[in-house]
Amino acid sequence: MEKCRRLARIAVAVTALQFVASTVWADTCASPAEKTAFNTRVLQSELMVAALSCGENARYNSFVQKFEPELIANGKALRGYFARNYGKSGEDLLDRFITRIANNAATRRMQQPMPQYCASAVTLFASVLASDVSGLHSLVSQRMFSEASGVSACTVEALRDQTN
Repeated sequence: MEKCRRLARIAVAVTALQFVASTVWADTCASPAEKTAFNTRVLQSELMVAALSCGENARYNSFVQKFEPELIANGKALRGYFARNYGKSGEDLLDRFITRIANNAATRRMQQPMPQYCASAVTLFASVLASDVSGLHSLVSQRMFSEASGVSACTVEALRDQTN
């Protein structure tokens, strides 16, 4: 019984930390390139959890190799976003963001029976690996990835304000 209470307290604390972390960067908007980088990072975390959970390491490695230049550029865009908006705290907040989306991916994994989850993961891997860079951008713009980051795209007016 005490173990269950302790686990419940840990779950509440993790949820609270995730909420606080998500609200920190939800107040700022991202350029279209940054929003794509956020969405791609969400996809990458989903694929990483799927690889570890379903033994799909070879497919995950193929994804990383195929899209390595894109993943590197996205990493730079994310670092730029967090540095621009949060200065010296940016790197720490980027780490928190990556941890949050990985934890969210793991939580989604635990909400499904393993056979169904892995079948969905194989389908996702197939879609990703069959895509080129523009197809990847189209895939990550889907609602499941675009909403999971907690960051919205800037309006035209906000983008003008950022450049002035």
